[in-house]
Order: sequence, then structure tokens, then C-alpha cells
Amino acid sequence: MVVEDDSIESEETQTSKDSLEMGVDQLKGVGSVTQKKLETFGVTSLIDLCIRGAQEIKEITGVDKIKCDAWVFQSQKILEDNDLIRKSDMNTTELWEYQKSYPVIGTKCDEVDNLIDGGVRPEATYEVYGEFGAGKTQFCNSLTVETIHDGNNVIWIDCEDTFKPNRIAEMLKAREYAEDDEEISGYLNQITYLYCPNTEQLMGTINGLSKILDEKKPTLVILDGSIGQFREEYLGRGTLAARQMQIARLMSHIKNISFYFRCAVVFTNQVQSDPSMMFGDPIKPIGGNVVAHASTYRLYFKKSGKKRLARMIDSPEHAMADAEYILDAKGMSNVE
Repeated sequence: MVVEDDSIESEETQTSKDSLEMGVDQLKGVGSVTQKKLETFGVTSLIDLCIRGAQEIKEITGVDKIKCDAWVFQSQKILEDNDLIRKSDMNTTELWEYQKSYPVIGTKCDEVDNLIDGGVRPEATYEVYGEFGAGKTQFCNSLTVETIHDGNNVIWIDCEDTFKPNRIAEMLKAREYAEDDEEISGYLNQITYLYCPNTEQLMGTINGLSKILDEKKPTLVILDGSIGQFREEYLGRGTLAARQMQIARLMSHIKNISFYFRCAVVFTNQVQSDPSMMFGDPIKPIGGNVVAHASTYRLYFKKSGKKRLARMIDSPEHAMADAEYILDAKGMSNVE
């Protein structure tokens, strides 16, 4: 279920965005050489500049950090002045009204939707972790089906080769949203699929995602299995620092993507068992504090016999609570 509201991005706002000069060359001090360096790394617009941040721009261009800070600040100001992003000087009441108008994407599983206050929202990142078979991908599938049924676009970045169009087709039929292959194809065309078999391709895809985001204007971005790739490729204690630095950069980028493109970003995460724990659940998500602090909401999915359990682990607004669900042809469904 998606509740639309024109206050997030009206037609006037979109017209303003289409007509606004977004090139980085308008910034003072960005010459042709610097512009070419930025373009080489996929930085072609003011939004790209803000998503990457001053430190990364400094690394790309070799320009002094103070000047890079100024470029990011100027870019942010231009975007705010043209109502392309949320204003940073909103008062509390304005922010309250703005956040109440967020469109909501639900799963149609009542308990799970109630756990996350109706569904996922833009300008936020949702980490979903749990062991295999707990329903992480089915949660993403359910959100995807509801999003495309409501006429909106989805970007799905697949890092584990687990995305199956046939599963989406099955869910569309089970939810009585489509009956034949022609209808299903129309819905599937609203999903932009990107396969990233390794971390290099993943980071390259994330770095160049702005063009696709600007073209498709998705309300939902899925990263399925992204963090696990770093664990598989960076082996041994000697690679820990490099691994965490790359994960931190990924988290920074997807958090900024959710804000600057006003979409919900959901990413799944693998788990590990902590053998030192004597009591309680030894299952922990991988990625450490870097991932934990970058996630707006953290959900833990676990098996419970034939049923499954979703637990709100961390949220700026929700209490820790549990929700039961089952996995079936519809994806996630209520427990009868």
C-alpha cells in the first residue's frame, strides 16, 4: 500500500528540477579539468556532489578540503532554494508536518506493517538481517509488489543472485493484481534490475546510480545481500580496516541517496553467531557499528517453527516489539 501525497514532490517541483541547471561546472572554482575528473568517477550533478561528500570529492579531484566543503555547501543551498530537497532550517512544526506527509509502502502483512508504523518511508534506510530462510528477500519482494502495483518504480540491486522475476509474477497473481503474462510484464517493467556479483561492481553501481534514480524516480531502492559480499572478499584480520572503510562509504552513499532522492532504501544483511554469549540470542548482524549507526531502522527476522518472527531492534521512534508472519505464495502473510 502506498499513500501518495503531493507535498513530497509536486509537479511544480519536478518542473523546477528538470529546468534547473544541475551541472557541477556552475560552482566557483570547478574548471574543465576538475569537471573531467569528477565525471570520471560519476559525479556529474550537484546531487552527486552532495551524496559523495567533501572528503571523497577531495580524494577524486586533489583539491583542498576547504574548497570541497564550499562546493558541497553551495550545492546543498541550490537544491534547498529550489525545493528539491528538504530544507535544513525547517522549524519543528514544519518538520512534523513534512514527515506526516511521507508516502508509505506496506507489505500487506498487518503485524509486520504495524511494527513499522504502516510501512517503509522515504528519507530513511532500513536494515533487515537474519539467517537464511527467515524471509528477508520475501520482505523486499512484498514491498516491491505493492510499490509496482501502485504505479511506482523500484530499483533492485542484487548481490546474491536471489532476485527471481517469476517470484514477483507469482506474488502478483496470488495477490490478484495481475492475471496474464501481459499484465505481469507491464508491472515487471517498473523494476530496474542491477546485478552486482562483487564489491567492485557494487560500488561502481552505487556511484553511478544517480542517473538511473533521476530517470526512474523510484520510491523504493533494494540492496539484497550487499554487506555479505565484503565479508566474502575481505578475508582475515589484516583486511578488516579496508573492509570497514568500504562498508562505511557504501552506507554513507545509500543514506544520502535516500535523502536526496526522497526514496526508501531497504538493504538485507547476513548474520554471524557470537560464541562468547552465554545467555540470550547469539545472532548478530555483520558489518559492526558502521552499519548499525548508518541504519535508520533495524529489523531482525528469525525462524520460529513454521512461522517467522520480525523484531524491531533499533528505531528513533518505535519501541522494541515483535511481529509474527508466514511465508507463502503472497510473500509475507498474516498468521491465521
